[in-house]
This record gives sequence, structure tokens and C-alpha cells, in this order.
Amino acid sequence: MSPIPEHDAAKRLLRTLTSHDVREADVLDAYQRLADSTDDDGVRYLVQFLIEDEERHHRVITEMAHRVQAWIDHTQAVDGTPSITPHVDIEFLNATRQLIDLERRDAKELRELHRELRYAPATSLLPILVKLMLDDTNRHIEILRFLRAYTG
Repeated sequence: MSPIPEHDAAKRLLRTLTSHDVREADVLDAYQRLADSTDDDGVRYLVQFLIEDEERHHRVITEMAHRVQAWIDHTQAVDGTPSITPHVDIEFLNATRQLIDLERRDAKELRELHRELRYAPATSLLPILVKLMLDDTNRHIEILRFLRAYTG
């Protein structure tokens, strides 16, 4: 398989990324309006999490579009998402294995903490915050597994 998609496929991908990026910007604006419209500190705190995610999504989609545009133009993307150069590095593989183990332990502790928080007051943000951290931990594990698969 070629590392660069054929021209028409890359053009379709760029159109999809561009239209998604426009929607991401609209969603980001809507979240900001929601945060600005409330006097509730807890609501604003949680909506800020969503804003931070949407800002990251917007940045990543833009970087992806730059990478695809570079494929189309047969140039080097200056600020697009980089590629991975597969190689075997035993130290790196050992480090990722250790990090996966640490993240799994963290996930276990977070699940236990989430169970303990079932008796928290209904208005407490603690259960959703722990759930969000668990989701992040699972994402970290997925990234580490990807790195192990493509660099090991």
C-alpha cells in the first residue's frame, strides 16, 4: 500500500476534513456561548472541559488538512501531523510496556474511585470528573498500543 493516497482520494479526504473543521468551529462557538450564558460555576467548569476538547479537535483537524494538502501538492507539510518512522527500539518498547501497565493500574484505581463516589451528592462534579479521567486513561492506553504496533 502506498504511504500517500491517490490524488482523488486525497482531494475527497481534504474536502471532508475542511467541512468537518467548519462544523468544529461552529461547535466551539456554541460551547463558548453556553459557558458565557450561565452563572453556575459547576456548569461553566464542565463546559470548559468541552471547550478544551473542541479546541484540540479544531487544531488536529487543521493539522490533518495541512498534511493531506501536502500529499496533494507533493510538498512537505510544515505544520501538518507528522508520520511515524517504524523502527525497533527495545528501550522504547520497554518504556511503552511500563506505561501501559501504569495506565492500566490508574484505570483500575479510577474505576474503584468512581464506585466509591456513587454516594456523592447528586450535584457533585466528582463522579463525572473521575469518569472523564478514566476516558483519558483509556485513550492513553490506545495511543501507547498504537505506538508499540508501529514502532516495534
